[in-house]
Amino acid sequence: MIGVKSLKTIVMCLYAMCFLVACTPTAPSTPESAVTEHWYDVMPRASWGKYQQVKTSQNWFEVYQLSDNTYAIYEPFQWQEAISYLLIGTDKGLLVDTLQGIGDLKAVVNQLTDLPVIVINTHSHFDHISGNYQFETVYGFNQPFALNNAKGHANEVNAQYMTPDTFWKNIPSSFSLETYHNKAYEIDKYVEDGEVIELGGRPIKVVYIPGHSPDSVILVDKTNRMMLTGDSFYPASLYLYFDTSSFKDFAKSTQTMLSYQSDVDFLLPGHNETMQPVSYLTKLREATLAVQNPETPSTLDEEGVRNYQFEGFNLLVKEPLDF
Repeated sequence: MIGVKSLKTIVMCLYAMCFLVACTPTAPSTPESAVTEHWYDVMPRASWGKYQQVKTSQNWFEVYQLSDNTYAIYEPFQWQEAISYLLIGTDKGLLVDTLQGIGDLKAVVNQLTDLPVIVINTHSHFDHISGNYQFETVYGFNQPFALNNAKGHANEVNAQYMTPDTFWKNIPSSFSLETYHNKAYEIDKYVEDGEVIELGGRPIKVVYIPGHSPDSVILVDKTNRMMLTGDSFYPASLYLYFDTSSFKDFAKSTQTMLSYQSDVDFLLPGHNETMQPVSYLTKLREATLAVQNPETPSTLDEEGVRNYQFEGFNLLVKEPLDF
């Protein structure tokens, strides 16, 4: 997080300077004044204690049951703190994002359900798609950015984000920093904006919301009053300054997200913490409007990234802003 002199922040700054392909770091959702020696000093995050933890054979992940038919699969031992979600209907399961390809995600999913499982990604940055190759059925967008990332990436592309300093414990014995790479996968079905995926008594609507990336979506589960937001919202730094990001698109997308506020109670982000209050949708929309006001306070770093701080999150955008 900007201004926090922790190792996690240093890694993120390096990420901004040497961005090569789509991938998305996250900042710790701690106050700006909370200076820690290590990024993992904030762990474990207290908010996860609200939910029942489910033991599995894979100690790389922590699995939490959010409701009778919803599980969060969390990677708390690497600085991305990525989260995957398994939504279960009566006929099928939907796995939303597949994390970084570090542990055996399929083994975890197999322990949670014996139903056929469809994979869909909130976007195709590597920390959300790298386990896709393990699954038989993957849904995605027929969009150049998504199709390119489905080809996978060699070790040298993302290895700099997999250094010893980005881990703190429970590293799988099968994982190697030297050989880590993002494996290719096939998209079995192309989905359209507004399409509904029926899991059996649990329809999930796919809504296109570009901005953070060209292929970002939210997933709206009206039955369980949940919205899965990926990296378009989590309670920390939201990254809108990459070459493939667009603040203009993101601002429009926050209005799209806000239009579903009466249908959901909770936001399920792709990093750090889960089950955030729906009130953040209003705050997020207001934040994008504030950014367009030149009198709104902000800070500018040497890379031309402007940081706008709001209650519970901040927006990082590139100068000049694409209004």
